[in-house]
Amino acid sequence: MLEIYRRLLGLLGRVERVLVVLLLVNIVVNIMAQVISRYFFGRPLVWVEEVATYSFIWTTFLGAGLALKYDRHVKIDTFVGKLPERAGAVFRAVVFLVIIVFLATLLPSLQSAIEIEMRRRTIALPIQIPSGWFFSVPLAVGAVSMLLTSVYKLLVELRFALGGPRPPDIMPPLVTDQDEDTAAERALMGERP
Repeated sequence: MLEIYRRLLGLLGRVERVLVVLLLVNIVVNIMAQVISRYFFGRPLVWVEEVATYSFIWTTFLGAGLALKYDRHVKIDTFVGKLPERAGAVFRAVVFLVIIVFLATLLPSLQSAIEIEMRRRTIALPIQIPSGWFFSVPLAVGAVSMLLTSVYKLLVELRFALGGPRPPDIMPPLVTDQDEDTAAERALMGERP
């Protein structure tokens, strides 16, 4: 059952990764178009900043869910890293439980925020779109993604703490820790990667 859950989260992670890349490309292309239209043609595009802002907001919340799948959120392993593996799994399970409680508390309150923001419309876009699609909805999507990932990670840590095997990561690492260490050493030596 956990394997099916892991694969579904991996699929969700790949979709999030594609969307984040597309949104970042969208930001770069739009800002470049704004610079060109303003400085070469003397006619700035009024909607570009709004599109870039909305893309950035979506990128942030999709990226938060994706970072949890890659296990790349900021963490301090000083205490847990010194514990035996199975005891560390218990502490990690507690952390994921706290995340689940926080997100489960947050999500119901987002419903009213979405309803309120859907009454407002965008300002500078060529078409009027409810602003909730760019503020509360990305937060809700990111929170649901993180909630689903945290539930999986909680189950994995509990199973491991109770003597079960540790399944593979949800998402294969983009860069291994050894690659990061090597890159950091090269940077300190003044070498190019």
